[in-house]
Amino acid sequence: MLRGTDGGTSEADDADSLLEAGERLQRSGAWRWRIASDSVRCTAGWRHIHGCSVAPASLAELEATIAPPDLPAFRSLLQNAIAGGGGGSLVHRIVRRADGAERCLLTRLQVLCAATDRQPQVIASVRDVTDEERGEAGPQDAGATLAAAVEERIRQLAAARDEAEAASSAKSAFLANMSHEIRTPLTTIVGLVELMRREQLPAKQLDRLEKMNEAARHLLCLIDGVLDLAKIEAGKLILNETTVDLTRILASVVEMVGEQAREKGLRLLTEVQPLPGPLIGDPTRIRQAMLNYASNAIKFTERGSVTLRLQALQEEGSSVLLRFEARDTGIGVPAAARGRIFRQFEQAGNSPQRADGGAGLGLAIVSQIAARMGGEVGIEAAPDGGSTFWFTLRLQKVARKRSGQLPAEMPTAAAETAERRRSDSRLLIVDDERNNRELILAMLETVDLRADCACSGEEAVAQAAKKRYALILMDLQLPQIDGIEATRRIRRLPAYESVPIIGLSGNVLAGVVDECQRAGMDDFVGKPFSMDALLEAVTRCLRSSSAA
Repeated sequence: MLRGTDGGTSEADDADSLLEAGERLQRSGAWRWRIASDSVRCTAGWRHIHGCSVAPASLAELEATIAPPDLPAFRSLLQNAIAGGGGGSLVHRIVRRADGAERCLLTRLQVLCAATDRQPQVIASVRDVTDEERGEAGPQDAGATLAAAVEERIRQLAAARDEAEAASSAKSAFLANMSHEIRTPLTTIVGLVELMRREQLPAKQLDRLEKMNEAARHLLCLIDGVLDLAKIEAGKLILNETTVDLTRILASVVEMVGEQAREKGLRLLTEVQPLPGPLIGDPTRIRQAMLNYASNAIKFTERGSVTLRLQALQEEGSSVLLRFEARDTGIGVPAAARGRIFRQFEQAGNSPQRADGGAGLGLAIVSQIAARMGGEVGIEAAPDGGSTFWFTLRLQKVARKRSGQLPAEMPTAAAETAERRRSDSRLLIVDDERNNRELILAMLETVDLRADCACSGEEAVAQAAKKRYALILMDLQLPQIDGIEATRRIRRLPAYESVPIIGLSGNVLAGVVDECQRAGMDDFVGKPFSMDALLEAVTRCLRSSSAA
């Protein structure tokens, strides 16, 4: 209620007192401007906010309370409201008369007609929002301030998430491109070495080829290590679980590192305690972890022995906790290095003068594999010198209804040579690298398979439209259109619904194989590949196609 000058009853005084008390609590007030007479009336709350005992009597006096920088905006708001017959709101500053302090007010106004004479007037409410503008909300505004803070935090987190996802995508794209660019020349190196080793060459040249092959394989292991870490960090390391024979896996590891141990004159021993079974796990990752420990133990041991031990620590219901350890009599690991040796790119000795190579990836990968399988890793100092590296895995037992048999092994390339030779249909090789095309041609010729070549995705589609091929070997990264799109277009050609298409790529990150399958490919071979691996895939697809 706006106080008048004509007196009133006690009820009116009580109402005015109540209004004044409410305005003080809300830090609010109101004013009215009669446009025709240029008269202004203000409430007690308005006077309290402005720190004055005498209210302004005209619009000019009212405007004198507004901070000069904000006066144009106030006048514009007022003029627009009068011209349109509506209202509006504005946050502006005032300077209190009592103490000269600057405050922020939220003014809301509306143009109305007086009930008595129907003359236009402006009615406005004001509220002190200084604390809110400065981030110092009082108790009554705490909820709104908290909600605004939460909303801003959510916006910041969403922006950070989007930025992280963009960075992750860029990283994945970079790794995919680098993997392809490095693996492509490695395919030529490894493939040509394999072809030359099958020829009748002098022993000296065969020895040099073997060293070249070892160097290429070492480089490939480094690339695989970086990609494995990238998969782990991105949460894309997928465990391909099946029935595992741990004794057989350990035997294969011993066979793989046996020659390395013999060359150094080391005794390679195994201790396998009785294991419950059958069990479910990822045989590839388990072998990778065992092989890393065994290789490291041999690398850092100059004399004595390396012992590989496998045992069951605990059996609970449907799961078993296993422990694998590699104990050596080598140089040992300093106590100060044991806490960081399982970190990425860390080694016991990071000095440039160290004699043994390596990028410090293997132990970090073992640590992540063990964690994914519910286990841990560790290192212990052996009493008689050397070190014991260990990891644990928690594997599930095979349910009774499941078969404990291992998947049947694929026939070897040699056993299927006769079947390969029976196929006289031409194949199509699609690869933009001339060396790779020539290499694949040479590998196919060893089993009397003939092929045409295409250098791009568009050329592959054009050749397939002119001639029906028995099988297509399709590289993924091609000029013009890539292998994925080329496969989709070929699948739409008449008579190509069931023609086998095998994807070839150095990009072996998670999701690539699924993308190939969705595009219509039948199989996938990662670069660099061995001749047996390529010919085995070709034979398998040709056999399935002829049986269909």
